[in-house]
Amino acid sequence: MDEYQDIKELLRPRRSIGASPALRQRVRAASAHNHRPPGAMWLRSAAAAACIVLMVGAAMFFNGKQSIASSRGSECVVYVAGQKASGDEAQSIAEADVARMEQFMRTVALQNAAEQEKVSQFMQHKSIEK
Repeated sequence: MDEYQDIKELLRPRRSIGASPALRQRVRAASAHNHRPPGAMWLRSAAAAACIVLMVGAAMFFNGKQSIASSRGSECVVYVAGQKASGDEAQSIAEADVARMEQFMRTVALQNAAEQEKVSQFMQHKSIEK
């Protein structure tokens, strides 16, 4: 029975193990810096989804436009709010949609560049602190 007590005594912790208040403060500060604003993830997801939709729409539009351009005799036909439009009116509607898509894609690219710049500045600030 003495051996059991000896082993039990050897396995008992010699000192209490825990984080110091300074370490706890550093962990809290680091976790506070790692949190992103609540809208950042939503904004990036929405921008990515919009880009995908635009790319698919542009591919479909340009594939359709190539077939129209190859057959000069046929006229441009679009459907707007369930109404059929053709001829010059359809062509102007299609061109306006393409212009809006290109403008949106430029806007998204500018926003992505601005976000990248913010991340870059943050990373430079963090490296200077160390």
